[in-house]
Amino acid sequence: MFALAPYLIEIKDDKKQPQDLWKFYSKETLHSVLLDYYRSNLRNYQASLGRDKRMFMVASLYAGTPTSVCGSYQTGQYGFESDIYNTTQKKVAHKRKIDEADMMPFNFSFYLPRSTSAGQRTRGLLLLSRFNTLGVRQLTIPHLRDYFAKRFPLFKLEVSRVVPKIVLEAILSQGSLKTIRLIKKSLPSDIADALSEADREKVQDIELVIHSKRRSYFSDVDWLLRAIENNTPPSEIITIPSFEHDNIKLEVQMDGSTRTVDLGNTAKLSSNIEITNIVPGPNGHPKIFDWLREADSLAEVIVKSWGMSGQKWASDAAVLG
Repeated sequence: MFALAPYLIEIKDDKKQPQDLWKFYSKETLHSVLLDYYRSNLRNYQASLGRDKRMFMVASLYAGTPTSVCGSYQTGQYGFESDIYNTTQKKVAHKRKIDEADMMPFNFSFYLPRSTSAGQRTRGLLLLSRFNTLGVRQLTIPHLRDYFAKRFPLFKLEVSRVVPKIVLEAILSQGSLKTIRLIKKSLPSDIADALSEADREKVQDIELVIHSKRRSYFSDVDWLLRAIENNTPPSEIITIPSFEHDNIKLEVQMDGSTRTVDLGNTAKLSSNIEITNIVPGPNGHPKIFDWLREADSLAEVIVKSWGMSGQKWASDAAVLG
């Protein structure tokens, strides 16, 4: 239901060279620029830059830390009517009008590691909250980038997905690897002989499936993480002379459901990392201090994978402004 979506934050010049986030233009820092942006947009309703009819506003700005900027958005879609049904009273409580937007909360937190090495200060991290299939990146980030471009025409604020290894590591740490599927696109001759000529053309692929026993799972996953980190092709992660496969798919059990990871297509691997140990507040969404605790913890793991150890956060949820 609740998830964190991680994104890499960089500032690049006109030659596409990454800049020091703590000194990219004169004495400007990305930390101060972000605070300026969110303070100036606090509680101001804005429409999407795209053609979809969506509204958003910066609902809250929190104290964070000296190296983080965090807060919450509210976003909603308008342009259609609907009945708002009350499940307790068992009746329609409100008829939503075409110019009304159902505003929902989404949290954000920027992490800007500050080390003694300028080379290590070129990367920051943004964590955005997600609720079921809903998120706010495509709605909110264009406004931030537009603000940055107008203020600093010679620089570009780039927001991109975090590498799949971090995603896979999070999935495997939160779930249980139950099944490994080796997939082969072509039909081996010995298997083809068992089928009629007409049926051979109907075969999409064949699989060699490795299942764990009931009530058990594969606990050693370090070899998979190393393979992803080294960009090892799926055909070389596991080698079986009698079955030269093309791809590998992993089935991970998470909270009673199965999540499939396609190792042959990690570029499309979802960056969303599910939060399973948060109890929703009275409004059905995570309490801000619970969300920040999870975000701070994940930020530490991701930044450490960049080779920056010792970076820790304990964000303050006190409201600013």
